[in-house]
Formats: sequence, structure tokens, C-alpha cells
Amino acid sequence: MKIGIFLPNATFDLPGSPEVGGIETFSFTVGEAMQRLGHEVILFGGAPKAGRTHRPTTLTLELNPYWETRSIPDLGTRFQRLVQRLHFAWNSRQAWARQRCDVLLLAKPFDWPVAWGWKRSRPDLKVVMGFHGTDFFAGDRRFYGAVDAAFAVSKSVADLAEKHVGGRPEVIPNPVDTDFFTPGEIAAEAKNGTWHLVCSGRLVGWKGHANLVEAVARLRDEHGIEARLSVAGDGPECEKLRAQISERKLAGQVVLRGLLAPEALRDLLRSGDLYVLPSIGMEAFSISALEAACTGLPLALSDQVGLAGFLTKADCAIYSARDVSALVSLLKSLHDRRYAPAWVDATARRSRLLEQFSPECVARRILDLISQCRRA
Repeated sequence: MKIGIFLPNATFDLPGSPEVGGIETFSFTVGEAMQRLGHEVILFGGAPKAGRTHRPTTLTLELNPYWETRSIPDLGTRFQRLVQRLHFAWNSRQAWARQRCDVLLLAKPFDWPVAWGWKRSRPDLKVVMGFHGTDFFAGDRRFYGAVDAAFAVSKSVADLAEKHVGGRPEVIPNPVDTDFFTPGEIAAEAKNGTWHLVCSGRLVGWKGHANLVEAVARLRDEHGIEARLSVAGDGPECEKLRAQISERKLAGQVVLRGLLAPEALRDLLRSGDLYVLPSIGMEAFSISALEAACTGLPLALSDQVGLAGFLTKADCAIYSARDVSALVSLLKSLHDRRYAPAWVDATARRSRLLEQFSPECVARRILDLISQCRRA
């Protein structure tokens, strides 16, 4: 079977940069797993601008020019992203016609008009939608008829999708590269040092990094715990965070690591004691947190993170988003139990995660969904 993944952002830059996040990581991980299972996979992505690069991959890439959202008139973020996708689809039309994929895998509602147009000339084309969030736009449902099957990456996303389009998608979690993100010796050595918190991802407001920085300051001031915090990623909130770190006199505790290559990110995760994701807006899943868990780290997640629905108390602790006091209290309790054997057992944690989140496991579930709609 020949599967096309339409996701221009996947190849804009490395994960953690402003327009490249978990969905983009998903496209590579699942696509490569589908390859290993015997299918041909084509990723339709944007040709990286000068000075940028996408992650290495075995996928066949069809790279074409794209407009950055900031170059599109600001009539709202959704308008900019819709125009970006339509422009990219136009630039990709010859590559799409040449490849003649059997299945088109989508990840954003902005792509429904693209699928609707391509399916008019190819009625036999099967379109599968992966709901990864809530990027709906006015009038999008008139194009949803082009979708033959759908899945969502968490129960909360499935609930929102069902409310919007009427049909409930199957819940299939995001995968993680379990061969790459593994526990290492660095993690064991780090237990003898200062308690080390790690966070990664795009530095955007709804990710809640400012709350985490404030919590580290209050943990010091109210409880005498001088934790270290390393934040990997880049984005528009970077300068605000630097100013906050200076204002709260945290220069010796909090470090913004910037955008890291995969190997450097893995090493950082291995050096940590706890991964914290303080999202204050809806986080549909969080591959970043799952990567951390696969390196052996326990997780502290806000109640906005969809990944929590797949985990137990053995692997994650949850607090009320936007409540900095709740985060401080949780961090204090996790610091107190930081040496508890069950909480720091990286081998047992990895074993539990492999059962749900290995790339082949997730790819097989999506392929089963594709097979069902092709038989229908």
C-alpha cells in the first residue's frame, strides 16, 4: 500500500522550533514504522528555509516551497494556517499526481479542503484524519465528507472531534521512538546531584513555562529546595522567560537550552530526575513528555495534558493547570519521594510504555483502520 502523509510543517525545521511540534514528530515516527511493516510512505513537506533542516528519515520526501505564517496577512492564526496549507497544496499538486498514493493521512482540519479537492479527481482515494488538537475553522465541516476514517490521539480530543463533526473517532495514542529514547547511565549518575527538573517543547504561552519558572522560585523561597530546571526548545516566549529568570534571581538554577538536536535532547532527558509539563492550554497528547518517560523519567503533568489518560500513578502525577500553588505543592511532594524505588524504576516504566506506545503498535492500529475503510 502507498500512503501519503500531508504535513508541510513536519520538515520546516527540527522538533521544538516555533512551527514544529508533536504532530510533526508523529509523521516521521509512524511513517517509518509503516515502512518497516512493508508499506511505501511518502511525506509531503515544506522545503526547509535557509539555515534550517528536518530530522533524518528513511521516508520518501516530496519537499515543496511554502509560505511562513508570519508572511501571510494576520486575519487570525487559523486564517494564516489555512492559507499556508492551501498554498502548499497548490505547490505540491504535481508531486501528488506523480506519486498516486492509495491513502492520504491528514493531521489538521486545514487540510480537509485539500483532500476534498484531490478526491474529486480520485474518487477511489481513501482519506484518514488524525485529530491531534482543535484547529477547527469556520466552514470546515463542509469538507469533512472527504474523510473516510478518523482517529484521535486522546479521549479529550475524541470528545471535541465528535462534538464538532458528529462522528466519534477511534482513540489511538501517539507513538514514541522507543529504540532511540531509552534510559542511560547519565540518569543514574544524576541522582547524586541537585534535584534536576526537565521540560522540552516550543516556548509558547499556552505551554505554561512561566508558571514552571515561578514554581521553581517559590519552591526555593517557601521550602528551601533549590531545584535545577533545564528547558529545551525555542519560540516567541524565550525573551520573556529570560527576563523572568533574571527578575526572580534564578540564573543559577534555570537554564534555557535552546533548540537541541535529538541526541542532545535525549542526553538532557537522561540527566533529569523529573519531567514537568505545565501546559495551561489544551495539550492534546504530548510526545515530548512521552519521550522523557521512555528515558526513565517520572512525569508531573498539568490536567490539560492528554497523555495522562493513558498512564497510571506509577508513572505520572497530575495537578490543576494554571494553579502555581498546586504545582509548587506537587513538586514538594515529589521531591520528598524522589528516591522511592517504584517511582524511579526506569526499567519497569519503559516496559509499561512499550505495550502502548511503540511505533509499530501504533502504526498497526492505524493500518487496521485504513484496511477497514478500504473494505467498506
